[in-house]
Amino acid sequence: MSTLYAESSAVLRWLLGASDADRVQRALATASTVVTSELTSTDVGRSLHRLVAIDQMDAGAGERVWANYSVASQHWHMYRIDDEILLRARQAFPREPLRTLDAIHLSTAMRHAVEVDAPRVLSLDRQVRANAQALGRAIVP
Repeated sequence: MSTLYAESSAVLRWLLGASDADRVQRALATASTVVTSELTSTDVGRSLHRLVAIDQMDAGAGERVWANYSVASQHWHMYRIDDEILLRARQAFPREPLRTLDAIHLSTAMRHAVEVDAPRVLSLDRQVRANAQALGRAIVP
């Protein structure tokens, strides 16, 4: 078991029961430590509100998904988005183009690597995975 950085799109796929949710859940369950950015909570919350607003999910289901996320994430280390993370996110990444929120996730994972240990990066996003590998991080799944 090792440390895992959970990127929000992978977390959302798990919470919403996407076809690859079982692989994400397995990675989360077998990690000794899960770390993420506070951005993940915002992304999960906004995504659920959006799905309810466009009638792709009813409000009760949205509340249940949020409750599941809240229970799981209370055991995770949540990084605040600070000036250092934003400074790194503004800089170039090995595999551009990279979206802003993805750069914040990768910058947060890099911060954890410097301060604690090098996490594996849990992501299903092609650009996040390519950049994580280029930065020397193992990717999951």
